[in-house]
Amino acid sequence: MNKQRPPIYFVRHGETDWNVQGLIQGWTDIELNQKGHAQARAVGEALRKVREFHPDFNFVVSPLKRARQTMGYIAEALALEPEQIAIEPAVTELGFGVWEGRPFWELKASPVYPPHPEDRYFWRPDEGESYEDGHARINRWLDTLDRPTVVVAHGAIGRCLIAEIAGLPRRDLVELAMRQGFYCKLGNGKAEWFDATADAA
Repeated sequence: MNKQRPPIYFVRHGETDWNVQGLIQGWTDIELNQKGHAQARAVGEALRKVREFHPDFNFVVSPLKRARQTMGYIAEALALEPEQIAIEPAVTELGFGVWEGRPFWELKASPVYPPHPEDRYFWRPDEGESYEDGHARINRWLDTLDRPTVVVAHGAIGRCLIAEIAGLPRRDLVELAMRQGFYCKLGNGKAEWFDATADAA
């Protein structure tokens, strides 16, 4: 925790129909919906106005379609070439195994789901991953970074990334709000969220 890291700009993918329906996505490859496309476009435009940006930044995206579609708008806004963007399995969403495609309320009501936030950090669904697994995956990836990075990924793995940079305890990690249509600047032990859709309004 609290290692010196290069600045990171984290973006959660835009909205999908499964987000609207409250369904668990995990590794299931879902596309953005109309609102998600608008959110991603707004984030691209907002990042284009960030003064600290430089073409030598790392640009990293999850292999899943909803993240790659979101990165597409960022790439367009920043005039990036395809070879400047790395598809990175380490930032893929946590796998929710047998729960993917089922509603979150059903998981939360299930006796298999721990009632206490700290216990949820260690809970691993059948055929899936725990937050502990995701946190380890993110730490290995963070140790490879040598310069400022823009990463487009997902809610659960994003919690692991933000908690690591900001030094948050496990119970806070699992309850972090993960916004769509925003970007989050991570550095110096802080996480700052910026509303891209407000700029676009």
